[in-house]
Amino acid sequence: MSDNQLIPLPIWQGQEGDGRCKISLILIDTGNGVNGLLTGGEKPHVGGVVLALPRPSLSGKGWSTDVYITPVPGHKDVDVAQTVAKQLARELRCPVVVTSGIHSDQLCPEELNEIIGHCDTLTQTALAHLLR
Repeated sequence: MSDNQLIPLPIWQGQEGDGRCKISLILIDTGNGVNGLLTGGEKPHVGGVVLALPRPSLSGKGWSTDVYITPVPGHKDVDVAQTVAKQLARELRCPVVVTSGIHSDQLCPEELNEIIGHCDTLTQTALAHLLR
């Protein structure tokens, strides 16, 4: 392989919503973990990074995750990224990194709930695709 060729990696992409509440999730399966990009709204950006590592639950039943969060100061994007990363890591049983950046000016509570719902829907849709 020459130096300028990309390594082929499986990619999953999904979008939910529209306008100010449109959310996009892109997942790249590295073969040894998943790297994700969760963006949306009127001003997509990098607002933070979450790393979720799966582990057996301390109760001895099922799986849990250890989570490491690095927000850009003043950003709350990592809140939804944490939920997405934890669910993916727990179900896929591999390390998951999610970089997130979602912003629309002056969101009302209903729009914020819509965005959170879109993130949940995208996570469930991705899992259904990846676990088949």
